[in-house]
Amino acid sequence: MNNTQTSTPDTPTTTGLIIAAGAGTRLADDRYDDPKPLRKVCGIPLLRRTILSASKAGLTKIYIVVGFQKEKIKAYVKKRKWPVEVVFIENDDWKKSNGISVLKAKEHINENFVLMMSDQIFDKDDATKVVVKNSKIIEIEKNLVEYNAVDTGLFLLSPVIFDALEEAMHDGDCSLSDGIRSLSGKGKMGVFDIKEGFWQDVDTPASLKHAKFMLLNSCRKTTDGIVSRNFNRHISLAISRHLVKTSLTANQFTFIVLFLGLAAGHMASLGTYTSFLIGAVLFKLTSILDGVDGEISKLKMTSSKFGQWLDTICDNITYVVFFAGTVVGLYRQECIYRHALTATMVIGVVFAFAVIFWYLLKFSKSGSLIAVQQDFKTREDLNWFSKLFIKAQFAIKRDFFAAFFLVLAIIDKPQWVLFVIALALNITWITIVQQQVFSSRRNNEIS
Repeated sequence: MNNTQTSTPDTPTTTGLIIAAGAGTRLADDRYDDPKPLRKVCGIPLLRRTILSASKAGLTKIYIVVGFQKEKIKAYVKKRKWPVEVVFIENDDWKKSNGISVLKAKEHINENFVLMMSDQIFDKDDATKVVVKNSKIIEIEKNLVEYNAVDTGLFLLSPVIFDALEEAMHDGDCSLSDGIRSLSGKGKMGVFDIKEGFWQDVDTPASLKHAKFMLLNSCRKTTDGIVSRNFNRHISLAISRHLVKTSLTANQFTFIVLFLGLAAGHMASLGTYTSFLIGAVLFKLTSILDGVDGEISKLKMTSSKFGQWLDTICDNITYVVFFAGTVVGLYRQECIYRHALTATMVIGVVFAFAVIFWYLLKFSKSGSLIAVQQDFKTREDLNWFSKLFIKAQFAIKRDFFAAFFLVLAIIDKPQWVLFVIALALNITWITIVQQQVFSSRRNNEIS
């Protein structure tokens, strides 16, 4: 799959053009009255997803060409605040090919711009095929039998495209592909390989279904632990698939998970086998549901630094309450190791959280604990102790230790929970501190 672009210099552009004028008859459904750009995919309309994606890519001004049911589209956009300036261009000839919609922008755009379709977030059989040679487009046509690339519908163009469309005009009509073909014949169209980048053409019911699947699947993270990857994520995605259709926000769900975490700590504090088992089950449930708020945020494109910090703080409150509940439960059971285990764990909690938050505030732009783990993996100055910590990192991920605590609860060994917690927390803060000391000394020696 390739994005196509003109061979103009790589001048940064902040202008975008979205084509949202067609009727989208192949996606028509009697259950929906909304035009295709307003059809929701995983909680938000296609048009909203396109605008927000463009904003995140650095565009600051978006022109939207409207035609079919233009009043509905304009009303939707005008009722909401956007991180970009939005300007409408009307196309009364919307029944014609999409090249006409692009031409309607000729009087408005005089600089390089990014052209986007409102219905593209991959249906291979429906995509426009492209033949590429030496990074240039040789042929572009939907019905090509042999091809080596696919047009994603995302273009970086200069105003030259308007002249090309006018040259390709036949009987008062032309498609975008006609204009691209004209430029290709002059050697003015290059390609950009998006490699593993996400792209989806939403043009039929089948492609709409596939788009939902791809968006949900994109919520999986390379940082997922072994338990999360093979168990937790399957459940959380199934839940998120339904929750994105509701008005529930990611931050609201974070508080729901916090409530379950508090309940887990309370049950662990009661000091009986059954209560600790229930607490461990609830704690495991918070581990599973912890992925849901992030998934909702990603799918609805509402991610924020505040949300990341809220999730991090609530997660840590959940940990502390469950650990404290376990301590209280062991004291009620009069466990002989309770004093030593508690003291060691408290030291671990205080130092680990203090060091982690210090690291996030000083060295990371994110409010996520994953940032610390990712940073350590990419650093080139790790000493042997930190490298060993990275290899054993799966064991201190929430998905793993929540499952491990559940096993300990089943075999009635709550005191082992404190031992594991104390060990993991103290190793964590010691690793971060010693690595920073090691890096500082190394930098001083180099300088």
